[in-house]
Amino acid sequence: MNISLTEFKRSVQVRLLDLLWSQWIALGIPGSGDREMDKIIDPEALLLLTLTVARFDPRLFDLVLEWLQVNGAYLNIQRLQNLVEKSGFQSGPQLSAIAEMLSQKSPASQKWKKLAPHYSAENPSALFFQKNGVPWPTTSEVDPIFLKHGFSRSPATNRKLSQPFPPVGIPSLLLRLRALLGVTIRCEVLCMLGSVEEIHPSGIANSISQSPRAIQKTLADMAKSGIVQVRTKSREKFYSLTPGYLDYLLRPTGNASWENSVPLYRALEILWLGIWDPINDDLDHLTLGSQFSRLAKQMEPLLGDAGFGKTIRTEMPHREDLFFLGFEEDVGSLLNKLTRK
Repeated sequence: MNISLTEFKRSVQVRLLDLLWSQWIALGIPGSGDREMDKIIDPEALLLLTLTVARFDPRLFDLVLEWLQVNGAYLNIQRLQNLVEKSGFQSGPQLSAIAEMLSQKSPASQKWKKLAPHYSAENPSALFFQKNGVPWPTTSEVDPIFLKHGFSRSPATNRKLSQPFPPVGIPSLLLRLRALLGVTIRCEVLCMLGSVEEIHPSGIANSISQSPRAIQKTLADMAKSGIVQVRTKSREKFYSLTPGYLDYLLRPTGNASWENSVPLYRALEILWLGIWDPINDDLDHLTLGSQFSRLAKQMEPLLGDAGFGKTIRTEMPHREDLFFLGFEEDVGSLLNKLTRK
């Protein structure tokens, strides 16, 4: 295998797992490390990326599974389904297995059944991999639920280590609003309004991956409360929070930060699956450069939507073998921004 590719894969693996750990710790799973303190975490996008990347970290995967047993009522099932079907996330089979497991826990978890179609298990694949990509060994006993969904793993056990999400702080704000108001689109809208001075409905729709029509209707209704105000400019309407009402909840230290996580995390998933594709292992730098050029072109529009435009170059230099090195550099810069290193 190409030594440079091996090092690149390891670097991306470490940084992406660090990113996922820091965000889940901020939402209540046990662990040490820096918390994401100034950014609202999007739990649906975070979960879908985690179910792909954490196949290389069984401990994180199972801690998230435990966390869902405690906090799963506050996730938006319809939104999860939409993100898999419309945004292209590849973790649908893993989500399906987890959904069936959660739906068996209690009557209150029955909503998860909607996400539990069965995938073919004629030739189940390993759910977990070691750091070098070799399948994780399983015991003689295999988890029956995951096997139904096409995965081989040792039985999942609940060590009861996860806690309810924190009742304070910016990272858990969306979950806290859902606990207060119910799992409704209004919670995402309030998070967005708290992160900007004012915004057009299309900006909210793009950032939370909801239909513009639904956002327009929701904002029009919320404006009648007096807590949301509207300004018309050239026939377009811009919405903002009326000062004083919800500042303590939504803006305890100034405008909160809402990151457009759906396209960002989908781009990171494309990166992850692309670099771990076994076809790359024996390619020379020339062919690898061409392969990663195609990967960069898939990521570019998503990163643009997430506010990271021009982060990954897509044009092939005059020597194609140099593209691999440029791609490594660009990805490293992106991950540095995300992990603040």
